[in-house]
Amino acid sequence: MSTKGETIGYGRPPSEKQFVKGRSGNPKGRPKGSKSLATLMGKALNEPVVVNENGRRKTITKGQAIIKQLVNRGAAGDARSIQLLLGHIRAIEADLQWSLSEGSQPEVDPQLLMLERLTIAERRQLRSLVAKAQGDSTPVEAAERETAMASVPTTGSTSSDA
Repeated sequence: MSTKGETIGYGRPPSEKQFVKGRSGNPKGRPKGSKSLATLMGKALNEPVVVNENGRRKTITKGQAIIKQLVNRGAAGDARSIQLLLGHIRAIEADLQWSLSEGSQPEVDPQLLMLERLTIAERRQLRSLVAKAQGDSTPVEAAERETAMASVPTTGSTSSDA
């Protein structure tokens, strides 16, 4: 038990309950079987799931099911799915080009990858904020001008060439 002169309270536990010097506060340590987040994610994505495809039951992994759904939504015209797919396709192409090259790393700007994932409304809002920050008096008109300029195909020739 604690002695009479010892004060016990918040932040001052009894001496018999305090940690002993030279002894670990976590004697068992980390369990050997504990998994990382990547391991748990990979294991969950490799679990089988039964799907109906063309009227037949088929067993595929959860990861394959997710990719099929993403591709099907993109084919149906879902803009967000299309942006995700295009981003992944570009990343795969960059990895392929990097592996085929002499070892020089591809120059992929992470900010450009983030911009590709923005929806149309988010892009318009970003353009208006940039125009406002640059001191443009009418950011909406500037954003519309940029949108119109982006939709005009560039042929490589100028009006002075004609």
